Amino acid sequence: WITVTGAQRFKPMLQPPKQTDLLALKELVNAGKLRSVIDRQFPLAEVPEAIAYVEQGHARGKVVIDVRA
Repeated sequence: WITVTGAQRFKPMLQPPKQTDLLALKELVNAGKLRSVIDRQFPLAEVPEAIAYVEQGHARGKVVIDVRA
């Protein structure tokens, strides 16, 4: 078991993706029924700030690290 924060614990499970599942997800994305919620984007130079932002519980969606120069 891995402790995440406080009393929250999870056991990682790795399951290889199934082609049928990926095709179903692709259809949902293409139909506009599924999308990612991006909270904030940080440049690569600001990774420590991005981590702090997530750890402080501010993120309400995905936090993206932009690795482009």
